[in-house]
This record gives sequence, C-alpha cells and structure tokens, in this order.
Amino acid sequence: MPKYTGRKLFRQEVLDRHVGEIRNLLHVLELRDAFEEDENRPKMDMYETAEEIVLEFDLPGFKMEEITLKICGLTIILEASRPREHNEGKFICVERSHGRFHHAVLVPGNIDLYGVAAEYRLGVLRVICPKSGERLVPIKEI
Repeated sequence: MPKYTGRKLFRQEVLDRHVGEIRNLLHVLELRDAFEEDENRPKMDMYETAEEIVLEFDLPGFKMEEITLKICGLTIILEASRPREHNEGKFICVERSHGRFHHAVLVPGNIDLYGVAAEYRLGVLRVICPKSGERLVPIKEI
C-alpha cells in the first residue's frame, strides 16, 4: 500500500488505477476464453499464510508430463491433458473428466514471481507463491 502523502489524489490518478485493474481482469478473461468449450476447469483452492500464497488444484490420475504450469505477468496458467481411456465394453455411466483442462488465476501483486514453486502429490498440484513484502502499486505524479 502506498504511503499517504497528505495531498488529495487527482481524479486522473484514481482513474488510471481503476483502468489498470480492469485491464488485468480482462487479460485473465481473455486467457480463459481462448480455449475450447469442451475443456474442463479443475477445482482450485487458494489460501494465504504469513509468508506465502498457496494454490491447490485437484488433478487426480494425471502424470507429471501431462501438466503444464506457466506464469504470464501476475497470472498463473494451468494446462493439462488426459486422453480418454479406451475400454472394450460399453459405458453405462461416465462421470470422470478427460480431454483438456485449463485454469487461469490472477494472483495478488505482492508475490515473488521468481520464487514460485510447485509440487504434485496424491492428485493435488500445489503451487507455492512466496510473498515479497508490500504490494507494489505504481503511482506517478504529473
């Protein structure tokens, strides 16, 4: 959070902040809409501790080589693919998902992007984003 300088903010500064936030949200929405409708979105939990922000994705039955994790700005993008299993019989019930999986998450601006780590265990992909201190919000005076 920026320090209070004692002066009133110009309307343009406030507008610039809002426009920046809207652009970030639109960027995330563009990443979500860029994929096909038949793709799946894995369940996710995000929580915060004193030192880090943690994202946990449910990906049961995946192999490590089927999962891709990217960082694009402040957006973490998960992509995974699992082919449909071929069985000799006819399906009576199909509830398990297959095909492409995609999830784009906008993380807070106070993380260290170079310190992000991930681990996959027991069907859960855990992404650990260490905090870097204060949230950095660029402010410029005109």
